[in-house]
Amino acid sequence: MTRFFLSIILLISVLGQAQSKIDSLEKRLDRETVDSLKVNLLLNLFDEYHYEDPAKAETNIKKALDIAQGIRDKRYEVKALNAFADLLNGRAQNDSAISVFQRSLALAEDITYDSGKGIALIGLGNTYLSKGDLIQAEAYHKRNIAFAQEVDDFEGLASSHNNLGNIYNETGEYKKAMEAYTFAAKTNTEIGNEKNAGINFANIGLINQKLTNYDRALDYYAKSDSLFKKFDFLPGRAFVLKNMGVVYRNQKKPDAALEKYRQALESYQQMDLKREMSQVYENIGNIYSDRSQSGEAIYNYHRSLAIATETADSINMAIFSQSLGQEFFRAKKWDSAGYYSRRALEMAKEVGADLTTMDGYKILAQVYQAQSEHEKAYAALMEYQTMRDSLYTLEKRDLAEEIEAQYQNEEKTKEIALLASEKELQALQLSKRKNERNGTIAFAVFILVLAVLLYNQYRVKQKANRELQELGRLKSNFFANISHEFRTPLTLIKGPIEHLEQNPEEQLGRNEVKMIRRNTNKVLGLVNQLLDLSRIDEGKLQLKSTEGDVFKCLRTAAASFNSYAAQRNMDYRLEIPSETLWAAFDRDKLEKVVYNLLSNAFKFSEDGELVAMEASHTHSDLVIQVSDSGRGISEDKLPFIFDRFYQVDGSITKDREGSGIGLSLSKDLVELMDGTITVSSEEGKGTYFTVQIPIEKIKTPKASLQAAIPEETKETLETESFDLPRADVRDLPEILLVEDNEDMLQFIKTRLVEKYRITEARNGEEGFKMAMTHLPDLLITDLMMPKMDGMELCKKLKTNLETSHIPVIMLTARAGVQNKIEGLETGADDYLTKPFDAQELAVRVKNLIDQRKRLRAHYRDNAYTVHPEKITTTSLDRKFLEQVLDLLEKEYTDANFGVPQMQRTLAMSKTQLHRKIKALTNESPGELLRNFRLKRAAQLLSQKADTVTQVAYQVGFNNLSYFAKCFKALYGVPPSSY
Repeated sequence: MTRFFLSIILLISVLGQAQSKIDSLEKRLDRETVDSLKVNLLLNLFDEYHYEDPAKAETNIKKALDIAQGIRDKRYEVKALNAFADLLNGRAQNDSAISVFQRSLALAEDITYDSGKGIALIGLGNTYLSKGDLIQAEAYHKRNIAFAQEVDDFEGLASSHNNLGNIYNETGEYKKAMEAYTFAAKTNTEIGNEKNAGINFANIGLINQKLTNYDRALDYYAKSDSLFKKFDFLPGRAFVLKNMGVVYRNQKKPDAALEKYRQALESYQQMDLKREMSQVYENIGNIYSDRSQSGEAIYNYHRSLAIATETADSINMAIFSQSLGQEFFRAKKWDSAGYYSRRALEMAKEVGADLTTMDGYKILAQVYQAQSEHEKAYAALMEYQTMRDSLYTLEKRDLAEEIEAQYQNEEKTKEIALLASEKELQALQLSKRKNERNGTIAFAVFILVLAVLLYNQYRVKQKANRELQELGRLKSNFFANISHEFRTPLTLIKGPIEHLEQNPEEQLGRNEVKMIRRNTNKVLGLVNQLLDLSRIDEGKLQLKSTEGDVFKCLRTAAASFNSYAAQRNMDYRLEIPSETLWAAFDRDKLEKVVYNLLSNAFKFSEDGELVAMEASHTHSDLVIQVSDSGRGISEDKLPFIFDRFYQVDGSITKDREGSGIGLSLSKDLVELMDGTITVSSEEGKGTYFTVQIPIEKIKTPKASLQAAIPEETKETLETESFDLPRADVRDLPEILLVEDNEDMLQFIKTRLVEKYRITEARNGEEGFKMAMTHLPDLLITDLMMPKMDGMELCKKLKTNLETSHIPVIMLTARAGVQNKIEGLETGADDYLTKPFDAQELAVRVKNLIDQRKRLRAHYRDNAYTVHPEKITTTSLDRKFLEQVLDLLEKEYTDANFGVPQMQRTLAMSKTQLHRKIKALTNESPGELLRNFRLKRAAQLLSQKADTVTQVAYQVGFNNLSYFAKCFKALYGVPPSSY
């Protein structure tokens, strides 16, 4: 009795909550004046009334449809049409529902409304299924599956798969049905749609039930029911109750089955779901049929058939007619049995329900037999047998295989018995067996040898494939890296030229011209390296020896790194004899070897470290040693550094640029000169290259050996004057530029310095520290940098509360879509590929900074409430601002609550709090709190909630004159006049 009263109380509570929500929606509807919002409220009321009060549901949806058509908002019209059609389908007014769904589908396609189109397609499929037209139902659901895959509508995809499962279930294709239900359950679980996943689990239980896996069926029903309880989903619970009744019936528990059926019938009557009511009546009739209570069984079958006929449900009309035919046969009422069996057979053939058709022939054969119409009985039985053979071919094949196995066993038994009886053949048989054994062993050895050979060949082929794949990967990395090597200098050549083209009245400065020449030479050097590789591979690269001073050539090549070493504060040591080494050698190839080795040493050394080059000539050999105190190379990678395309750092965002051909080319050139190159290295201590080339010293000519220093070298040796940087105190937005390429840094700085204050960082690590101290308005970073690459820098900025609001533009030579996606996934706000247009960069910088200004203005201009998602660009900023606004909402009435209390609650220092709130709202924490209180006061005053004095106290002001002064400063009028 106690449990009964608890159930009543719980039901009243749930109904009370539902009624409370309905009352709230109706009150809002009465007050609402905006037509689009009225439509939304009417659609919500339709959802609430759908199962509780269908008449009111229809009234609300018709009102919504009229308003949507009146305001000519076709999206709302599609929503209302779909809801109305769904209501008609639930009432089994199938033809009307199809007409409305077709109208909705045409309208949704006309305005390209994907969501409305998907709902209409699913609705048409479900309505045709209710009508019994399985062909049309399957066609619409397959059409929606293709559409859902195209627009990534995973919920619609799962829904149509579930309904396809229902169709296959009706036609007896249980394997297809199970596959469809399982796919739907997996998809709904992945997208977090637990209620629909519960429906899928219930359908999987239904398939297990039909396959007589009753325990598994009950497990799935219990799993789905737990989800339906969670959402108070009455249709789902009713479905589970009905099918649990079926399982209990099959488990010979009729009383438990009958109880479940009656509970399900009560739920379906409450929801006015006629198709389901008819199915439950049939199930109840089955219980009475099992008990041989034909009168009760026929009564319930008639009720189920009447409802199916009323709703034009062709499939269930066939099934229920068949049940009546079978029950009349048991009651020995042959005429009625024949009538209903023939009717069931005709309708089953019409809708393509093969299982029902097959069973119909079986019952009809029994009826004809009982009426002594043996010819008709035989014809019906043959039809039944033919259909059964086609539907159970697999079963027949398995049976045939079993019979064949039994036959083979019997034959072997006979053979053994025959051999045992013929004792005189024992000796001959023994000899035969020995020969067979030896032959078997020989054959096995042959097979083993063949297998070993084939396996060996397979391993060789696999190894070759792996090597080809690795070579392909290295080549792919090479082309990606060489494109980066080209893109950076091309940007620095293209940028000034485009600027000159856009501003013909201006002239390029000397530094810009020198920068263009440097980068042109860099591109030319890369092209020459590629051409040299090609000639080496073809065997066409030849030595071009000329007489000259070898040591002078080395000094000139090494001197080209002087300014670079000075710029990076490197300890650059050269030990090249001052004497003359006159010999015949290939100047170009020797310079390329020296240049590549020194470039590599500088590349993998940090600022301030040691790079040294030493040259000597002993025993007719030129010995060049290049060393550095950089990071070194690990022992496992050392054997591969001279391989073509190989790079020690193979990551996409490696912190050192390179193409992977420099050392390989150097080795090829040294070997072309009949020399050798070796390397030794230790991680953390540096790398040591030794080049040994045979060079014969020849007699020095009498003519003067002093040659003019090439112009390019003179330029390199020139000392440039540097002005001490002055602090930029202009009141302009600040941009932090993080770039390790000096030319690129100066190029970008030149294009932006007129409108912004520029601060510089040479690597990601330095950039992060400066971002933490300066909090710039925007940050521009390269992708590939030493110490910390652009990806890691962006990730650290966007996951740190102090810097997460800073917009980031990432520059890179990685032009692929995947590279761009990876950059944006780290939180970068924009992404530019080199070579880029300087004007485009300036526009993107301006847009991002203006966006931040607009977000702050949105906060300032908002009258009463603030939506954090509208004034933040990252989830971290949104979460922080939500936390701040929740705190203000909770504490603003407390006059003693101020900035110190905000600091303690948010666990932030005064400086941190001020920086973050100022960046997001352009207000200090104190201004934020004061204006929040004033906005709440304005809200109360506009509602005439109380007097000005009371309102001031309510929002945390103790000083009325100060309140009036602040209010007038914010709103332009005193509180009494607001």
